[in-house]
Amino acid sequence: MEIFHSLEEFFQTEYRTSLALGFFDGVHIGHRSVIRSAVTEKGELKSAVLTFSCGSILPMKRQALLNSDRQKSRLIETLGVDILICADFEELRGLSGEDFVSSVLREKLRAKKVFCGENYRFGKGASCGTEELRSYSEKHGIEVVVCSPVYDGGQPVSSTRVRRLIEEGAIEEANRLLSYPFEIEGVIERGNHIGSMLGFPTVNIPLMTNAVVPRFGVYESEIIIGGRPYRGATNIGVHPTVKEKSSPLCETFILDFDGEELYETEIRCRLIRFIRTEKKFKEQIHNDIKSISRSK
Repeated sequence: MEIFHSLEEFFQTEYRTSLALGFFDGVHIGHRSVIRSAVTEKGELKSAVLTFSCGSILPMKRQALLNSDRQKSRLIETLGVDILICADFEELRGLSGEDFVSSVLREKLRAKKVFCGENYRFGKGASCGTEELRSYSEKHGIEVVVCSPVYDGGQPVSSTRVRRLIEEGAIEEANRLLSYPFEIEGVIERGNHIGSMLGFPTVNIPLMTNAVVPRFGVYESEIIIGGRPYRGATNIGVHPTVKEKSSPLCETFILDFDGEELYETEIRCRLIRFIRTEKKFKEQIHNDIKSISRSK
């Protein structure tokens, strides 16, 4: 998958596109329906996704994010997309709806067919919706396909719904709607070594700024190190065994790992199952590890 970080960078190519539109935070099963439509029906066109970098949209977004830019790119690539355009929101926020269609979709992205969800908004102040998209696009020979929502349990799947489930600790249900395990990634930082003193050496990953924070507690997890998966017991919280901190961490004991020191190593921690809320007991850590081992 080719990745372009500005509209002008993409404009230097000669590609014509079958284009999926959206922020796609989470790349959940509803988003996947829209993106796969662009991939499936591309024909002679390049399948493409137009989204925004997290950093450029954060000032406008009040809710915490499910993915970093890198996570989102990795997930979108698995869907068979040819091109990802990760634009700066400032490039587009002042455009009217009609200007967005004419100068961005038609001229710069050379879109022949565009796909979006029913709630897609665009134009200055998010003033336009799918009806305006159809009307403006028709003038420029662009076909618009508005994809129906994906329902689960009688309710539409949305980033807001997934975010709420993660915050409540309903990680198995959230993972089902995402269609992959929710994960936290980062570079391992040095902790206070209290895990080692208790007989359980752990690795710490700071949570991404503005990221959704899972319910505090212990989770069965899967840790990816150098492309290899390991089973783990992960605590999300403020280290109640030691003292409270103002910002939460993702702290993991990795089962059956006897490799080299991992400080400054980049890892991915996938949350699989919520086990319990935080407790200040060493004995409980033993029980958590036994529970995870039995679930193998």
